[in-house]
Amino acid sequence: MPTIKMTLAEAKARKLTAADKARLTKLAAKPDAEIDFSDQPEITDAAIADSKFRVVGRGGKRVGAGRRALGKTRKTVKLSPVTVRRLEAYARRHKLPHFSAAIEAASELLVK
Repeated sequence: MPTIKMTLAEAKARKLTAADKARLTKLAAKPDAEIDFSDQPEITDAAIADSKFRVVGRGGKRVGAGRRALGKTRKTVKLSPVTVRRLEAYARRHKLPHFSAAIEAASELLVK
């Protein structure tokens, strides 16, 4: 079966053809025992402990249900143009991916 890659917006906008509907109906009728999971990695306790997989314990149909805080808080801070230029230069020098990474790196230097 070919792999189809598309964005979520493209998938939602795509209309199902009669062949697609027939294929999905056939898949829905197939018992779980007949589904080939050989291309899926084995989920072991060790893999979960190594954070290779994320086990979601909560969740629901409501948008955002079951989401947990990542330990970061969003704050708005006004910085002078000089400070912004210094942080941007720091990010370029240390090959950081974005401006906020420079702020995090600078804050870690203050903690040490």
